Amino acid sequence: MKSFFSLFIVFLVCISSFAQSAKNYQVYANKIKQFSKPARILNKNVDAQGNGYIEFTNAKNQILRFRLHNNELQQGSCSIAFEIYYYENNFLKRIESFDKNGNLIGCLLKLNGEAIIEYTIEKPDLYLKKKKLIDDAEGNISMKDDSSEKIIRVRYFNANNAPIEQPKPTYISSKTYWEFNIRMSWP
Repeated sequence: MKSFFSLFIVFLVCISSFAQSAKNYQVYANKIKQFSKPARILNKNVDAQGNGYIEFTNAKNQILRFRLHNNELQQGSCSIAFEIYYYENNFLKRIESFDKNGNLIGCLLKLNGEAIIEYTIEKPDLYLKKKKLIDDAEGNISMKDDSSEKIIRVRYFNANNAPIEQPKPTYISSKTYWEFNIRMSWP
């Protein structure tokens, strides 16, 4: 009976600890007004020293991600601290970058100094064929740059949500889009 009681106490402490850490991380998610609440933790990879990343998700198919260093919000390139990924039918539609205060932030290290990138799959059938190849190889496949096939178009916006004009439409490769879709990179 004592061992059952001890096990039960350990279980309650673990549940309480997880709930408390989720609550602490929610403070960061609350900084981003564009991220719809309520939200829940999708992925949490934080070590005992408080280093790692958190991803929250919500009913609007948004994923908010940020990193921690010593349990403090870590800023990446160009002071980007948060990113929201917007999905529709499991396909990435938009990425927004924010500073530590929750303001949209452009980045001169990015191609066009953009704060927002929108993705449009203009040839969905062709992309799905290429996606299957990439999925089957779990991403470990070398593919030629197919951006000239005009499968996935991108549009860029500044920190004021105004379009950044391009001389002609911009396209990215299917593999690059696939990597963004599964959130492989960090700012």
